Amino acid sequence: MKHRFLPALALFLCSLMLMTACDSGSAPAETTAPETDAPTEQSTQATTEATTETPTEAPTEIATEEETIVPNDGKPKKFFTLSFDDGITQDLRVIEILKKYDVKCISFNINTGLYGANWDWVGPAIGDPSIPHQRFTKEELETGIYDGYEVLVHTMSHPSLKNYDKSANRIKKEVGKDADNIEELTGVRPVGMAWPGGDTEYTDKTIEMVLEHTDIRFARGTTSTYNYELPEYFMKWMPTCSAIDPQCLTLAQNFIDAECTEDMLFYVWGHAYELDLNGGKGYETFEQLVKMMSEAEDVYLVTNTEFYNIYKDQIPSWKEAE
Repeated sequence: MKHRFLPALALFLCSLMLMTACDSGSAPAETTAPETDAPTEQSTQATTEATTETPTEAPTEIATEEETIVPNDGKPKKFFTLSFDDGITQDLRVIEILKKYDVKCISFNINTGLYGANWDWVGPAIGDPSIPHQRFTKEELETGIYDGYEVLVHTMSHPSLKNYDKSANRIKKEVGKDADNIEELTGVRPVGMAWPGGDTEYTDKTIEMVLEHTDIRFARGTTSTYNYELPEYFMKWMPTCSAIDPQCLTLAQNFIDAECTEDMLFYVWGHAYELDLNGGKGYETFEQLVKMMSEAEDVYLVTNTEFYNIYKDQIPSWKEAE
């Protein structure tokens, strides 16, 4: 019972010490914005850099889903992104190269209705029967093969979607269900895809159906533009070139050397099995490409969704309804 009340003097001294500490001028601890789960259509996050030099506001910065920081200072910028299709075993070698240079600006587009499928006709079709086309099983993917990398829709079974232009249920099954499965697998709801089969296998009506019946808001095609222009519409987003294009490294160097007077995008797509051609020389080219981009001082490395989030208020997904 003798410790139940503190002497008045002790209380006075404690109060005095607290007041002195509060007025000491110590800077408060820095705070950071908490990480949040990515929503279906993530809004571009904006943060500001604190400054102790001047009272003026620092330029706003855009934090994309993978924490790539892009200054929103009104200056033209260069962006680089990658996209590989099908979810096949050769992706492991691609990921090994990406990890070597700490590069994550890639989107893997997979078919969750074809887990473990072996398309043994692909090798002969591209001129080398020894090249496999083996998709990962669901169990393999659940071990975390794509952890740290973006996974997007490529439809459930890789059909020609133009055949479903009048069937909302088929579009929902092929595109929407694939998105559901990817969300279950990765914890992130995809808003992008790669058109299966190339640019002859969908129509304007297909685009309208996908927009109406799914959460998809951007889709990559396969026709090379050989330029660095931003897409006109996100649902018909064409790449600069493929990873096995003979001009790929030249385009990469020209992109790095170019004077940036307006926003530029260098977009490379492909299938990892194509890198097996010519005794695997495609992997050497791909590694050169990744190394060049990782060392470029003025190039922002972004995933497909990161780029979409930055420009979705400036570039429409598709034409406005007439």
